[in-house]
This record gives sequence, C-alpha cells and structure tokens, in this order.
Amino acid sequence: MLKVRQIEAFRAVMREGSMVRAGAAMAITQPAVSYLIGSLETTVGFPLFSRQGGKLSPTPEAIQLMAEVDRVYEGLDEIESAARQIANHQRAAIRILITPSFSIGRIVNGIGRFAAGHPGLKLEIDVISRSAILHRIRSGQGDVGILSLPPDGDAETGTKLFDSEFVCVAASPGILDGRTHVGPQDLEGTPMVSLRKNGVVRPAVDKWFAKAGLVANHIIEVGDPRTAIELVRGGLGATIVSTFNVPDVRDLGLVAVPLAPSPEQIEVGVITSATQHPNRAVQALVEFLRLDNPL
Repeated sequence: MLKVRQIEAFRAVMREGSMVRAGAAMAITQPAVSYLIGSLETTVGFPLFSRQGGKLSPTPEAIQLMAEVDRVYEGLDEIESAARQIANHQRAAIRILITPSFSIGRIVNGIGRFAAGHPGLKLEIDVISRSAILHRIRSGQGDVGILSLPPDGDAETGTKLFDSEFVCVAASPGILDGRTHVGPQDLEGTPMVSLRKNGVVRPAVDKWFAKAGLVANHIIEVGDPRTAIELVRGGLGATIVSTFNVPDVRDLGLVAVPLAPSPEQIEVGVITSATQHPNRAVQALVEFLRLDNPL
C-alpha cells in the first residue's frame, strides 16, 4: 500500500531534480529519501528514476505518475484554501431575522460593520414579526433572531445585548416643551399614536397608564415606531417608543423626554436555536454584537 511519506519523497525528487535537494526540502537525509523512493518503486512495481552520466532522470512512468500526484496536491491546495475561507467566515451564510422595532439603529449598523470585515460572508436579512422569528428559528429557517428578550420557550438561546428605556416624543412647540420627564397624568387625554398590542412597547405603556388609574387615549395604532414618530412629527399628538428607535429628534423638530416613573426596561438581544449548534460565523456575529453593545 502506498504511504504518504513515499509520495512526498517522490514529489520532492521530481520537483528538486536530486535526492540531496529533496532531502533538504523535506528536512531528512539523502539516504532516507533514497530508501523512500526504493520502497515506492517496490510498491508500484516499476522503476521511477535512472542515472545517466551522474544525473537523476525520471522514467516515462514516473512522469505519468507525477501528473496524478500533482492533481492530488492541487485538490489538497483547494481543500486548504476552502478551510481558510471557512475559518474566516468567507464561505458562510447567515440568515438574520429582525423585528421592525430593531430594523434600524445600532444593531443593524453593527451587522454591517461585521459583514464589511468578512468579505465573502453572505447575509440574508428579513424584517418580520416576533412570532414569525420564533417560528423560523425553531424550524431551522433562520440562524439569528434579533428581538426583545426573553424568548417564549426553551427552544431558543438568548444573548442579551442591552436594555432600552422608554421616551415620549411630541412635536415642538408642544406639550413636552420645557419638561425633563413626563408622567401618565401629563398625558391624560393627549391623542396617542401607539404601537400595536402584539409588540413589547404597547403592553408596557398600557400598564404604565393603568398604574396611575388612567387609560391612554389611543387614536392610531401602527406597527412600526418610525411610522409613529413621523405621524407625531406631522403634529398628531404624542407617541411612546423605545429609546432604541428615537433618532436625533432635534433635527426633526421633535422633543423626546423620559417617562417618570419609568416602566420596565426592554431587554434587547439575539436568539439562536437551542437544538441546532450554530456555525462559526453565527457565533462570531453574536459575539461581535455582544461586545459592540456592552451592558
């Protein structure tokens, strides 16, 4: 049976043109190379080299064999190249699922910077509902979900990125001018542009009003905080959103002030499947986002 060391010696002699130089290339002695070539000739059943005038010359059979050896080594080079690309996440694909609330801002910015640092990495990003994210992660149709924590069951592993608080946003001049904070009583009767009940912000806002014995005056429900902010920018009442979703409101003619007392914070994080081990690229992305958003 052929041995790898025999093939290495044969290839070295063919490339170097002598057993002495082949030995130097392999970091072994010339007699060791000669022994390996002799044992290879015994194994294959034909001579590989002849000496003519003190010069080592390959036989026609050796030239044929070398062509096959080169093909094998080219395949090994391709495998080595593929391994390097896999190690550098250049052959990986990550399916990222994000709720609308977190589809703008620093998390998506961080994903962009991660991708820029890993050329060849393929990303697929879908902005979908929380329930759809959980379904896709559980069914193996997504690799990373970005939403509020905790997830709803044991089928996902969550990694917290940061806490997000709440602010009230209104047009300026308006009801928030001069305020450092706003309470439920300050917003009693104010037309509210509200996020839908199936999210995480709206239940917290309703609970905040209820603790003060009040009910918010919800006049419009929207699914995206950016839509709520734009409606308020047009002069329609006020909205309460996560600080994560608030742009530099001064440039938009808006005022944003924190709520007092403050509702419970939203934990923003990343989830992956608890039953399917994530690939190295997914692990690297989650770690990058965690370090990019220190608690």
